[in-house]
Amino acid sequence: MTSHTGRLYALAASLAAFFVLWAAIAANPWKAAAGDPRLAALAQRQQLLRRDARIVRQIVQQRTSAAAARAKARSAAAAAPPAVRVVTLPPLVVTRTS
Repeated sequence: MTSHTGRLYALAASLAAFFVLWAAIAANPWKAAAGDPRLAALAQRQQLLRRDARIVRQIVQQRTSAAAARAKARSAAAAAPPAVRVVTLPPLVVTRTS
């Protein structure tokens, strides 16, 4: 290349390529962007609430089954036949000789 114009174009193109490459490397496209800390806190709070809800559901289920068992026992006791009583009665016929 003996023309000055060609050399200037080559220099301009190499400088442009250098700065574009520099900007691409400085941007770190291979590195994952750091997440928003508020979103991380929100996700953690959501997990906590789900765990608490699961515990509450278990407690409610236990109480409901215990109440049903008590109601069933009450209805069985009310529907049970009365206890048998043994009664000794005097004889119905009294025979006397005259």
